[in-house]
Amino acid sequence: MKRSEQRSESESRPPLPDFYMPAMWPIELQEAAVEWFKVWRKRRLYRRLLRLSDRQLRARDLSRPCLMEKAYMPLRQLLAEQREVCKPR
Repeated sequence: MKRSEQRSESESRPPLPDFYMPAMWPIELQEAAVEWFKVWRKRRLYRRLLRLSDRQLRARDLSRPCLMEKAYMPLRQLLAEQREVCKPR
């Protein structure tokens, strides 16, 4: 059975290659780097949203305390939350 057939939890990712070439980065390392980058960008967005006024935040249904919590949360914790949300049920 091919590795690409074994993974059914995430259809949005490209299929894994049938073979591993020594010159390639490990697939898991690539996926981890992408996950960390996405979480870092999300935290950066939270910090940019904090620059808005309270009125602008209310117009977007956001609260400053919630944004502050997310903006200064460690990346490790944000990544764990994201994995919980994306986990297949």
